[in-house]
Amino acid sequence: MLTSGPSTSNNPIFSGWYADPEIHVFQGRYYVYPTYSAPYEKQTFLEAFSSPDLVHWHREGRVLDFKDIPWSTNRAAWAPSVIERDGTYFMYFSAGDGAGIGVATSRHPGGPFKDALGKPLIKDVINGAQPIDAMAFLDDDGQAYLYYGGWRHANVVKLSKDMLRTEGEFKEITPEGYVEGSFMLKRGCEYVFMWSEGGWGNDTYGVAYARSKSPLGPFERIGKILGTDPAVGKGAGHHSVLKLPGTEEYVICYHRRPLEETDANARVVCLDRLIFTPEGNILPVKQTFEGVKAHPLPR
Repeated sequence: MLTSGPSTSNNPIFSGWYADPEIHVFQGRYYVYPTYSAPYEKQTFLEAFSSPDLVHWHREGRVLDFKDIPWSTNRAAWAPSVIERDGTYFMYFSAGDGAGIGVATSRHPGGPFKDALGKPLIKDVINGAQPIDAMAFLDDDGQAYLYYGGWRHANVVKLSKDMLRTEGEFKEITPEGYVEGSFMLKRGCEYVFMWSEGGWGNDTYGVAYARSKSPLGPFERIGKILGTDPAVGKGAGHHSVLKLPGTEEYVICYHRRPLEETDANARVVCLDRLIFTPEGNILPVKQTFEGVKAHPLPR
């Protein structure tokens, strides 16, 4: 048992330039899957980090390498989304600017992940949506969905039970202000759709949300909850949300740019609290340097 060291995660939660983090609990550990934040030609792989308590993070290393995916552009590896179904872990990833969205599989959340199709899952531009920034969501009834899109358009499409095919129509669900970075969260019987807006390389970047009674929307923008805090960090966005096991508390995992940095790729991964009002709305996120309290998982 960990008995010493910091009692909060601290921000950033691990060192290095990373962005677009997705956080999960898998096999008794927290996992974060980010984008390696660098010029496009250096983004040729995806990594993962894991922790028993949100405080002590272990670098799992490269979990997917574009050198093993010949149909990718071998650049611009972006925004992985990982989901578990029937003992298999599925990673949906942006396979480079123009290559589309791919899917890779592993029997372990720490990888390695292997390309499952030998081609993109989604290649074409549909409803004006750039095929990037996929987020896989499994509803309580067993139906899986993929939310995705850049270029200010968002789509949702059903996934087959084996998670390797899309089924039915691609429905456009673009809310006001949407740019990229789709994320879906279900609370009770309500669906909370979240996204990033503004420009990723500047101080306008941030996160907004909508609420609906259906996973297919409609989603009408309620408001912005995360962005630039001139006392803490700039351009905070492209996030994910996790309900802490055994509690009613939520954390938001996101990237931001330190105040002193001017390079657009100088982004770090942070954790802070996400608070819902009794009415189900989200309060603006208070960005901190302390992060969130340790929350050890049962062993």
